[in-house]
Amino acid sequence: MQYAYTARSIGGETAKGTVMADSPVQAQQQLRQQGLFPLAIAPAASRAGRAASRSSGRRRVSRKERMAFTSQLAIMCRSGIDVAGAIQSLARQCANPTLKATLNAVHQDVMSGLAFSAALRNQADVFGEAYVASITAGEASGRLADVLARLAAMERAEVRLLSTRRALLAYPLVLIAVSSLVILGLMFFVLPEFANVFDQFGMPLPAITQVLLGISTELRRRWWLWVVLAPALIVGLGIWRRSPAGRRFFDGLLLSAVLVRDVTRSVLTGRSFRLMGIMLESGVPLVDALRLTRSSIANTRFRELFDRLENDVLNGRPLAEGLASSPFVPGGAAEMIATAERTGTLGTVAAIIGEYYEEEGETRLRELATMIEPIIIVVMGVVVACVVLAVMLPMFDFASFAQHGA
Repeated sequence: MQYAYTARSIGGETAKGTVMADSPVQAQQQLRQQGLFPLAIAPAASRAGRAASRSSGRRRVSRKERMAFTSQLAIMCRSGIDVAGAIQSLARQCANPTLKATLNAVHQDVMSGLAFSAALRNQADVFGEAYVASITAGEASGRLADVLARLAAMERAEVRLLSTRRALLAYPLVLIAVSSLVILGLMFFVLPEFANVFDQFGMPLPAITQVLLGISTELRRRWWLWVVLAPALIVGLGIWRRSPAGRRFFDGLLLSAVLVRDVTRSVLTGRSFRLMGIMLESGVPLVDALRLTRSSIANTRFRELFDRLENDVLNGRPLAEGLASSPFVPGGAAEMIATAERTGTLGTVAAIIGEYYEEEGETRLRELATMIEPIIIVVMGVVVACVVLAVMLPMFDFASFAQHGA
């Protein structure tokens, strides 16, 4: 079978071409014999089909659905059910039309003679390159069920982390929204009415009332400007956030900001090391594991780190050296990786490090949410108190004025 490949030479140059092989693993071996490090390998006949499917619209399968599929497939494979039958059964049960169509396509490819990993590679836009590479290595080593179980455990940890994040952020967001509505109501409807009453008596207003009344008057007078300007600012910020410079700035902020950096560093270190460990234990070469791990990470600063690590490995330098020089990776992780490289247990140690830091990241996220909630309550309470004072202080002055007048 003919495979199209993209590879990198020892000198760092990128090469593209095709190679004849019986499987993707054999194609990788042939490229390495030629001094090339594979970056992407796919059946040449299916590449056009994949490009067509991608151009028709990006397919969406949630992480939770992928986790459920991987877990069930692992159980079926351990129970002795053949892969084709397991996929057909899971496709019949699937409620998501996109995932159902994907599984049916995988089943058809397997029944037509393609290996399971090759069929998955045709759907790499749904499962991801790192997922497919782990399956490929597990299939080649005869440990497919074990690899599926590890991938399912990693997906479960990611789903649990996302659920925890949503649950912990729900209360602060609701509190901010309700407090903001109360503040806007007081400033737009209550404060102007009181100001009209006090103007009739010619009473001077306190400074805090004058400031808030000025803001309220400006917003009410030029509401059309702010209605256009506020969404424009939000859309512009979103566009800049998606630009290379914006992504780099915000990703760096997440890794450097005092409140969130411990959480972000732990979570990213945990996920990337765990994925890399799974691939190494499955038999994926180190350079390929680094490249695939990089492609699965959204944070641009961590992607740059794995770029440097790949170049270090290609140039014969140890992995731990690049990790130790990174300000984002905990020092303990770099030390353990150094030990693992000396003892030849890099895959196992990387997976253990990943599990540890994923759990630590979840713990730190809970601690952060516990700390942020009272801070938000105090800040919003102070803001509401200022608005209430702006309303009440003139009333006290009015009562004093009426008493003296009487």
